[in-house]
Amino acid sequence: MTHAISPSVRLQVARLLDATPRSLAARIVRAINVATILFGVAGVVLISDSVYQTLEPLLIDVPLLMFAVEYLVRIWVAPETHTTHGSAARVRWRWITSACGLVDGLAVVCLPVAWLLGIDAVQADMFCILWIFKLARYSHGLAVLGRVIRLEAEPLLGVLFVFVMTLLCAAVLIYLLEGRAQPDTLGTVPKALWWTIVTLTTTGYGDVTPVTAGGRMLAGLVMMCGIVVFALWAGILSTGFSQEMRRRAFLKTWDLVAQVPLFHNLGATVISEIAQRLRPCEVAEDTVVLHKGDAGDCMYFIVSGEITIEAEGQTIRLHDGNFFGELSLITGARRSATAVATRTTQLLLLDIADFREMAARHPELTTSIHEEAKRRVRVGYPHRDTTPP
Repeated sequence: MTHAISPSVRLQVARLLDATPRSLAARIVRAINVATILFGVAGVVLISDSVYQTLEPLLIDVPLLMFAVEYLVRIWVAPETHTTHGSAARVRWRWITSACGLVDGLAVVCLPVAWLLGIDAVQADMFCILWIFKLARYSHGLAVLGRVIRLEAEPLLGVLFVFVMTLLCAAVLIYLLEGRAQPDTLGTVPKALWWTIVTLTTTGYGDVTPVTAGGRMLAGLVMMCGIVVFALWAGILSTGFSQEMRRRAFLKTWDLVAQVPLFHNLGATVISEIAQRLRPCEVAEDTVVLHKGDAGDCMYFIVSGEITIEAEGQTIRLHDGNFFGELSLITGARRSATAVATRTTQLLLLDIADFREMAARHPELTTSIHEEAKRRVRVGYPHRDTTPP
């Protein structure tokens, strides 16, 4: 009996610990975990002040105990959250050695290891700052950044090579130019590396400065190289991050557009073009999206929320996956209905210029809308923009 119940219980616990919770209970567990991490990190900061050191059991020991329990539970539920083939013990070991497993493990052992090394209690508590890395599990932005770094690893490493090469060459040159004039600060290449790092990063502490003409010329060149290197790094990361966000938005939009009955028979090419041209739009509750009599310059797809269409004394409610305002894109007639968001609603907007450009290349798109218009008129759909010919 225990063997039959255990997997079911383990699965339920695994769902509660999901980083992207879908149930209310999972969201509560996630909120508790995040609050515990923030509380523990705040405790690490405060414990360095003697005023708060008497609160160490509360600020440090309580979060540590909760993290230890969480770590053991995650090891237990690993077979339910990882699809890796093999025995349960093997799956659990793979989770322990994964990035999340290592972070959770370090969060638990960092303080005991510091105690075993004989480090002062207050200083040992500082090792618990590693707890902040547990937040990475709940950060969508960090996950995107990690993917960008993996995808752009080759150009990033190329720029890193240029940085190291410039760093070493500049250190040797400043040693040759300034070593005799400033033996205490630039008398060896290792000493010169400090000045080179400070100058290459354009930080400029001013604790070591060239005194010869050649050294000053080199300093100016090193600073310009530093600006170029860090600009390249920033450009690679920003471009990669932007592309990744567009890719994710496109995939989400594709899924929505592909579910709209209007586009079922248009093929992947047309759906792809539509998904690329849609623009997100969020409207608050009680916002009027379309006014009766307005020019028809766009159509909308509902991602989430609810839209109420009011026309000819009738009212209809549209929900996720529905669309409206499409007929005016072909006929050019003004709106014959008013659309109001009855709660906060996420919409995707297709502009008339983009629609007509696609319709010119794909006549089947216009045909599909005409057929949908006729169907709506036939069944008495109240929010038509005009009666199609």
